Amino acid sequence: MEAAAGEGPTTTMKTVCVTGAGGFVASWLVERLLAGGRYKIHGTVRDPGDAKNAHLLGLDGAAERLRLFKADLLDFGSLAAAIAGCDGVFHVACPVPDYTLTDPETELLAPAVTGTMNILRACSDAHVRRVVVVSSLSAVMINPDWGECKVMDEGCWSDVDLCRTTKRNLIFSYMTLRACTMLKATTISKCFEECRGKTVRKDVMYYI
Repeated sequence: MEAAAGEGPTTTMKTVCVTGAGGFVASWLVERLLAGGRYKIHGTVRDPGDAKNAHLLGLDGAAERLRLFKADLLDFGSLAAAIAGCDGVFHVACPVPDYTLTDPETELLAPAVTGTMNILRACSDAHVRRVVVVSSLSAVMINPDWGECKVMDEGCWSDVDLCRTTKRNLIFSYMTLRACTMLKATTISKCFEECRGKTVRKDVMYYI
């Protein structure tokens, strides 16, 4: 993220969108992007006026290069407005787990997948060149076939059926299921097929 050697103030500044900008991981991402001095940032939050987002506005460079957008993952129009004019998008936002859940797959998984598809389609419409989708470590860790010293790589995926049947911890199971299902679901491939010929490219994709 840091400026490369030889690059100065005349370097063309790019614009990127960070979804869920008020969250822990996304906040650090925004901070690093601002610190690099090379990006203007569109950050999506539920409510730009909420005091819990005040830390973003206090970051160095925020006054000049950070703009917060009110957006909802299930509201395509709000996402499209935030992504318009961006060169890249970091999709970090995710529905927040709640321990009162009775059906994680329906209450959280479905909205998370729909929201991600909305992001990808908005990126396609806006001719975004690069998209990073942030997922979860549990996307690769939960599988009875992995040995104790298994080295994880792009070919490793948690066991979706195991996640569906595990009831000891609904939230942990949901997070794993969300990551696995979204990454392997045919809807993701379908979206990229719909975008074929546009500027969004499906290269080697590894979700963190």
